[in-house]
Amino acid sequence: MSTPRTTELPDIPRTIGGIAAALETHWQDKFWDDVRRIHDGISARMTIDDWWRQAVIDTAGEDTVRRATLEDAADLHLIELAKADSDGITMSHDEAMAVYEQTQVS
Repeated sequence: MSTPRTTELPDIPRTIGGIAAALETHWQDKFWDDVRRIHDGISARMTIDDWWRQAVIDTAGEDTVRRATLEDAADLHLIELAKADSDGITMSHDEAMAVYEQTQVS
């Protein structure tokens, strides 16, 4: 049985400064707009996660294959962080969508 290959992520600190330094220039205004909208710990975490992911992808430049690979790797990394922070109760995408749809009916 072979071990799946993992993509090494670039060393971008998951901080506002680290992310700002790594993002492509055309994202800077939107990034800082989102940072100014942070109002609590949850919004801070979401903003940092979203923009860290984009900064990771941006390190690939114009290489579309590398960008896709880094996008997948960053997503998996963020999933693992969320699992580590959770109380062990997680839902699959399908389960989450079922809950969402149920709330839309009510």
